[in-house]
Amino acid sequence: MAIISIAWLAMHPHDPGFRLTSLSVTNFALSDSQVRGKYEVGLTITNPNKIKAQVVLHRAHTLRLYGEEWHSMAAVQQQQQTVFMEKFTNKSVKVDMEVRDSRQKVVPDVLFKNWTKGVVNFNMVVLGVKVRFQSGIWPSMDKLFDVQCMNLDVEFLSPTKDTGKLLGIGKNCHTVNARGTA
Repeated sequence: MAIISIAWLAMHPHDPGFRLTSLSVTNFALSDSQVRGKYEVGLTITNPNKIKAQVVLHRAHTLRLYGEEWHSMAAVQQQQQTVFMEKFTNKSVKVDMEVRDSRQKVVPDVLFKNWTKGVVNFNMVVLGVKVRFQSGIWPSMDKLFDVQCMNLDVEFLSPTKDTGKLLGIGKNCHTVNARGTA
């Protein structure tokens, strides 16, 4: 075990990089107690290592809408996705999510105001992303973390304001160990 631990310390694999390249929202609706919608998220995942990595995007995600208070919603991905990455590669993936948050909450007034103005700010957190690093004959090493994509301005221009797209060209996301450390 000591030799394997020293070998992984010497290889020192870095977390994959995540960049949100697109975010589109359909069927967006607000009521006094619920936020509903379908979300398509484009992510580019980068493996900066000399070793192979397997990235597993689980089904649980959180979308947060800002205001004077955070308004969190549970979002569910249609299916779990596994991305196999060779050394020093990029892969693009699409993640389709739907808000299925049946808990009753008070939707902040500022959210209604921002939606009426046409721009709503989202934060997206992908919970429990598992990365498995593999190198030759060595046993694999797993790491669990959350991916946070912050300050995503989505513009709603349609007459009914139920469809929106990310403003700008995307944002880099950062990872936080699932235990809460960066």
